[in-house]
Amino acid sequence: MKETDKVTTQYLTNITGDPFADTGGLVIKFLWNVDYLKDRDIMGLIDFAADLYVNKWNGKLHAFFLNSKITQAAFVGQRKIDEALKYYKALIQETESHHEGYCRISGRKTKLFSAGRDNHILSGSGTFINFHHNFESGLYLSKEVLIRIFFVPLGLIQLSDKVAMLSSNHEKVTEFFVEKNCKENLNAISNGTAEGVLRSEFSNPANALFSFADSYLNTHLKEFLLDDENELLNEADVTLNLYHFTNFGASPEVIIYVLGSNVFKFYAFCNRIKIKKDWNKFLKNNYGSFKHKGATFNEDKEVWDSKSETVDYETYKIWKNNVLENLLTGRSILGNILRWNIKHSFPFIIVEKYQTIIKNMDKRSIDKIKQVADFIVINRETDFITKSIKRLNGEKSPHGLRQFFVKLNSENYQKEADKALITVQDYAEYLFPDGGNWREVRDVLLIAIYEKLHETNKVVPILVLEDEENELPILN
Repeated sequence: MKETDKVTTQYLTNITGDPFADTGGLVIKFLWNVDYLKDRDIMGLIDFAADLYVNKWNGKLHAFFLNSKITQAAFVGQRKIDEALKYYKALIQETESHHEGYCRISGRKTKLFSAGRDNHILSGSGTFINFHHNFESGLYLSKEVLIRIFFVPLGLIQLSDKVAMLSSNHEKVTEFFVEKNCKENLNAISNGTAEGVLRSEFSNPANALFSFADSYLNTHLKEFLLDDENELLNEADVTLNLYHFTNFGASPEVIIYVLGSNVFKFYAFCNRIKIKKDWNKFLKNNYGSFKHKGATFNEDKEVWDSKSETVDYETYKIWKNNVLENLLTGRSILGNILRWNIKHSFPFIIVEKYQTIIKNMDKRSIDKIKQVADFIVINRETDFITKSIKRLNGEKSPHGLRQFFVKLNSENYQKEADKALITVQDYAEYLFPDGGNWREVRDVLLIAIYEKLHETNKVVPILVLEDEENELPILN
């Protein structure tokens, strides 16, 4: 165990539950595993980081610290480093002003030091002391926590106009991203291309979050799938939190984007080998850019063609994607799926998993909807199928949808079927349960009908009604 005077490694790297402190701790842990840094004590690491911040990043830590030793305008060049080392040495030697108490982050009873916007991220200080109990000058934290915060920038990236930090409810997931960012930041420094925190190729949080999910799943997907059935493990409860923030000047701000465990679980399922190709082609069709209005998606080459150029995936992957935006914000993607499914076969298992994992639809409801779709399509005349689709497209009330199912049940009875198409239990518990969403039932049924048409190679003339707001088939 490494010790520097009164600082113990354990308190520099253990998990606290605070995302900033934990990120800083993971950066320290990573640096101590770098060959040329293994023998350095914590002051040696602080010296290393301070040198990078000043001589490689030109002191560009303004999004992290306000008037810190590194960003202080009155300090120039080597003095920035000297002042930073002087401050952290005083912390370690406990000669900096302090008092006894409990650290607000670690919970330890120890000597506490003031944490403001100069040495901590998004803390209140100066004109923002109203953030603290009894209008204290800042939070009071242990020296270990304050040291950890100094290393946070190396584990983050720049995303558009703010800095982005990723954390998860699983320590190993957070560590994966912190290590990845550390490596990329250090590589940029060694290559001489660094001008500050590494800038992400993405400009919007939704694309960035799902890109993070992709990078993790590409190396850890098997952890979430059962080998025999290739189904998801119940333990796949990973949540990703993106902190998009700046601590700059008079306008500190943080926006937190959450990719919930249900969305991550569904997204992990869509990345399994058997359906990944279909899912990705569907996703790529849903990118769009105001700068490329009128561009069309070339399905064979998976590129976007506009009047002036052809845009490949590496370029258009930074465009806004309606499906990813909807998944992140909790809006339905059934409309996107239906628009695609009208002309393209799409694995219905994706719809099924979306409804059961994200929308909490009963699996028995989906089974009944599939049975009804079979009844509408199999061994039916084109005219009957077309009329059914037109009516479903036009239904705007639960009453109308109920009447539609009642009519199908009557049709089944007239055919002298052995059993009812829809029983009272089916109707009350699976199609229209208390608290259920009738629109989702309608939408899933339409998708199931189209998919059955693709499976049976049936072609019917379809009138697609447009929703004025979303320019999609009538869906919510």
